[in-house]
Amino acid sequence: MKRKLFMLLIPLLWCAADLSAQRTTVGGVVTGSPDGAPVAGASVVVKGSLRGTTTDASGAFRIAAAADETLVVSFLGYKPQEVAVAGRTAVDIRLEEDAELVDEVVVIGYGTMRKSDLTGSVATVRASDVTQVSSGSIDKLLQGRVAGLTVIDNSNDSPQGGVTVRVRGISSINGSNAPLVVVDGVPMGDAGNLTSVNPAIVESIEVLKDASATAIYGSRGANGVIMVTTKSGQRVQNNVWFSAKVGVGVFSDQLDYWRDPVLMARLENESYENGGAEGPYTGKIWADGTYYPSISEIESGAWPYRTRWADHVFRTSVTQDYSVGVEGSGKNNRYYVSLGYYDGEGMQHNDDYEKYTVDMSYDHKVARDVSLKTKAGFVRGFRTYNNGTSYGVNPLWPVYNGDGSYFRSNPKDYGNPVMINREVNRGSDDMTGYALVKADWTILPGLTFAASGNVRAEQSRSSYFNPPLYTLQGDNYNGEGGNSESTYVNLACDAYLTWNRTFGDHALSAMAGTGYENSVSRGSTITGRGFTNAALKDEVVSGADKVITSTSRSQEMLASAFTRLNYAYKNRYLFTFTARADGASKFAEGHRWGFFPSGAVSWKMEEEPWIRQLDFFDQLKLRASYGVSGNQGILPYQTFERFGYDYYWCDGREYRAYGIGYQDGRQGLGDRFVTYAGMANHELTWEKTAQMDIGLDLSIFRGRLSLTFDYYVKRTTDLLRKQYLAPSTGFDTVWVNDGEIRNEGFEIALTGRIVSTPDWNFTATGIFSRNRNKVVAIGTAENSGATVDANGICYTQYGGGVYSDAFLNVLAIGYPVNSFYGYMVNGIIQTPQGDGSSPNTRPGELNYVGLNPDGTLDPSRRTIIGDPNPDFTASLNLSLSHRCGIDLSVMMYGVYGNDIFSARKLDAPALRAGRWTPEHPNNERPSLRYNRQYHASSWSVEDGSFLRISNITLGYTLPPEKVRGIKHMRLYVSVSNPFTFSKVSEYDPEVGENGIGGVPYPRVSTITCGAEFKF
Repeated sequence: MKRKLFMLLIPLLWCAADLSAQRTTVGGVVTGSPDGAPVAGASVVVKGSLRGTTTDASGAFRIAAAADETLVVSFLGYKPQEVAVAGRTAVDIRLEEDAELVDEVVVIGYGTMRKSDLTGSVATVRASDVTQVSSGSIDKLLQGRVAGLTVIDNSNDSPQGGVTVRVRGISSINGSNAPLVVVDGVPMGDAGNLTSVNPAIVESIEVLKDASATAIYGSRGANGVIMVTTKSGQRVQNNVWFSAKVGVGVFSDQLDYWRDPVLMARLENESYENGGAEGPYTGKIWADGTYYPSISEIESGAWPYRTRWADHVFRTSVTQDYSVGVEGSGKNNRYYVSLGYYDGEGMQHNDDYEKYTVDMSYDHKVARDVSLKTKAGFVRGFRTYNNGTSYGVNPLWPVYNGDGSYFRSNPKDYGNPVMINREVNRGSDDMTGYALVKADWTILPGLTFAASGNVRAEQSRSSYFNPPLYTLQGDNYNGEGGNSESTYVNLACDAYLTWNRTFGDHALSAMAGTGYENSVSRGSTITGRGFTNAALKDEVVSGADKVITSTSRSQEMLASAFTRLNYAYKNRYLFTFTARADGASKFAEGHRWGFFPSGAVSWKMEEEPWIRQLDFFDQLKLRASYGVSGNQGILPYQTFERFGYDYYWCDGREYRAYGIGYQDGRQGLGDRFVTYAGMANHELTWEKTAQMDIGLDLSIFRGRLSLTFDYYVKRTTDLLRKQYLAPSTGFDTVWVNDGEIRNEGFEIALTGRIVSTPDWNFTATGIFSRNRNKVVAIGTAENSGATVDANGICYTQYGGGVYSDAFLNVLAIGYPVNSFYGYMVNGIIQTPQGDGSSPNTRPGELNYVGLNPDGTLDPSRRTIIGDPNPDFTASLNLSLSHRCGIDLSVMMYGVYGNDIFSARKLDAPALRAGRWTPEHPNNERPSLRYNRQYHASSWSVEDGSFLRISNITLGYTLPPEKVRGIKHMRLYVSVSNPFTFSKVSEYDPEVGENGIGGVPYPRVSTITCGAEFKF
C-alpha cells in the first residue's frame, strides 16, 4: 500500500518541482517619462493569470514569473505596457505618458472631469493623506490639506471628533456656514462631525470652492462642497487587505494646577484681604459648613491631605482602529466589502467612543450598454461621557473620607470629580445606515442616462441620571433621570441625461436632470424626577414620581432641476454654464423657489502655438467664474406661528402653560436670560451668495513645479438671521432676510518635486490662504435691534457672554464677524484715582478706559477690542522617500494674526503669583481681589498666532513579494501634534470660531503605530 502511494506521489512531486523550476523571481523598477521618476503604485500583473503586485514608493517590484510569460504594467496617466520576461530576472520598465489620461480625473457634481478641463476651483486630497492617523470623524483629518479650507479643531481629545469646517470664510450669521458633504453622490449634511465614513475606504476627496463648481448643488452649495468618493474595488486583481492602527495619547504640555498648597492658600487669603474680608484659610468653619485649615496646619502637616486630582481625572488614552476588506472584479462586475472597528479613548476616564462600520459596493454590467452600481453601509456607535472634568479641585481635599465614602467639604459640595464620574451616568448610542442604487444607460454613442436613488436612516438615543446626594439636581428632585430618542430618514433620487459630442475643433457636453429629497425627523424625550428606588437609574424613568414627556416631528422637502453645459474650442478655450432651481418647503408660498446660475471660462494657454514654442510651460491656464448659490440652512417652520410651553408656580404648585411662542435659547452670563421666538414671517426666503473667482494653474520644469492661485470675492445678501424685537411684541427674536457679509481673499498652493532621482524623491507642498471678512449691513437700528454707540459703531450682539457682560462677540458694520466688543485697558493703576474711595480706582486695579472717579465704568467708552479671524493660515507638507522603501513625511500648520479672548489668563495657577503687590508693582497683572467685578476688556485679548507640527510619519514599505503571499506590506509610526509654538495664556491657541478661550487642558499628542497588508 505504501509503495502504491509513493508511486502516485512521484508524478505530483515531479510536476511541482518542474513548475517551481520554471518560475523565478523577477524584479525591477518602473519609471515614467519624460523625467524617469519612479512610479509608485503601478500595477504589475502576469498576463493571463491572477498573479500581480504593485510597485513601492521607489517604483520597485518583485514577482514570480516563468521565462516565457509576459508582464503587463499599467498606471493612471501612462500607456499600459507589455514586457516579455524572456528568461530575465531583472526587468526595468519605462512607461510613456498617455495624452488622454495624463490629467488627474476629479469628481464634480453629477459627473467627473479631467482636471485640466476644469473651469472652476476644485482641490483634491489624496486618500493616503488622511489614513495615517486615527480619528472618529474624517473632517478632522483635512486640516491644512486644501487652500481656502479652514478646519478648527477645538474638540481637543474628544474620541468622537467634531470640528468647525469653513470654505472661504463665514458667509452667514444664523444660517449654516458649514460646507455640504456628499459621499458617493449621497448628501450627508453639513461638515463638522462626519463619523459615518471609515477613512480606510476613502478613494479621494474633492473640495469644490467657487460658484462654478458648487452651483450644481444650488441651495446647499453656498458654503462649498466636500465630495468624498469611497473605494469600489480594483478591476485588475482580487485582493484581501487589512489595516491596523494603535495610538497612545499623552498631553503635549504640562498641566497647570496647584502643586504647592501653601502658596495657593496664601494667595487666596491675600485675595480676600484685598477685598476687605478675612481669608478662608484660618482654621475656621465657614457658614456653608466647610472647614478650611490654617496656613500653619498646612505647613506643619497637621492637615495631611495632598491630592493630585489630575491623577484621578486623566489617563493615558489608547485608540484602536482596524479595517479589513476584500475587493476584486470579474468580467462584468466589480466588488468591494470592508469591515471597520474604531475604539477611541479620551484623556479623561469614562470618556470613550466605540464604532463599528460595514461598507459594501458592487458594480455590475447588466448589458452591453447598461451598468448598475450599488453601495450600502451601516455604522453603530457607542459614546460614554466623563462628568468630572475638573482637575483644579482644591488639593487640600481628599478623594475619600476615612469610612470610604466620597469626601465633600460641605453638604452642598458636588465637585468631587471621582464621585461625579463614578456615580453620574451619561451616554448615547447611534445607528446609521445608507443604501445607494445607480443605473447608467448608454442610449447612443455620446448620450447617457443616469438615475439614482438613495436612503439614509439614523437613530440615536441618549440617557442620563443624576443621583441624590452626589448631584444638585438629584438632591433637589430626589433623583433626576431621562432619555431621549430621535430618528432621521432621508430619501433622495435624481435622474439626468448627459450628451457629449466632438466635431472638428469643437467639443460640447450637456447635462440636465431633476432631483427630489425628503427628510423626516422625529424625537421623543422623557424626564423623571423623584425616584423611590434609584437602583435601575434611567432604565425606569416611567416609575418616577413626576414624569415629563415631549415629542417632536419635522419634515423638509427639496425639489430641484439642474443643468450644466461645457464647451471647448480647440482644447484651448473652455466655457461652462451651470444652473439649478431649488424649491424648499422651509419657505412660504411664493418664496420657495430660488434660481442659482453660474458661468466660467478658462484659457489653456499652453495649447497656444506661440506658448508651446517656448517649451517652458507644462500647464498655463487662466480661469474666471461668477455665480450665485443659495442657503436655506435654518430649521423648518420658521414661516409659521409656533407654540410652546413654560412652567410657573402658583399657590406652591408648578403648572405647565401652553401658548404662542417657545423657548428659543438662553443668553447672557451663565445663560441667565431665556429668549422667546415663534413669530411667523411669511416673507422669509433664500439667503444668496454671489461669488467671483479668478484663478491660475501653472506647471513648469516637466511637472517639477506646479502652482494654483485663486482670488475671490464673496458677497452674501438677504442674510437669514434673527432680528431682535421690542419687548412689547412678546417675543425676543424673529427670522428675517436682512444684512450683507463680504469675504475677499486669495489662495496659493505650490508643489515642488525638489529631488527626483531613481533613489530619492523629495516633495514639498505649501498652502497659503488669506481671507478678509466684513459685515457690510445688518439693517437699521430701528428695524434690526442694532445699537449705535458713542464711537459711531453700529452693532448687534452675536453671543459669547463673559464675566459680567451679556455678550462679547458682535456684528458691527465695517468690522469682521465675531469681533470682540468691550473696554480698552491701559495697564494697571499705580497711584489712587479720584478720591480713592472705590476699590476699582485703587492701585493694582485694571485701568479701564472709561473708568469714572466713583469706580463705575462708562459704557459709551466701549469699542472694538479684537478680531478672532486670522490674517492668514498656512501649511507645509514635506515628503521624502528612498527606493529601499523608507519614507518620511512632516506636516506643519500655522495661523497668524487672530486674537483670542483668554479666560484662563485671569486665574491660571502659574500666573497668579505674578500679581501686582505694593512691594512688587507691575503693569501686567492686577492684584488679587476675590470680589472684583471683571468686564470684557482688551486685557484678556491676546495674539492667538501659532505654528504647530501637526504630524510626523516614518514608514517602511517592504519590496513586493519579499514576504511570500503578501502583495503589499507597509509599517509606519506617526506622531500627531508633538509641538506647538505660541504665546497665549491658554493651554492651546486653537479655540472656537468665536475666539473665546477656555481650553481645559493641553492638546493631546498621539503616537500611532500602523500596518497595512494586501494579500
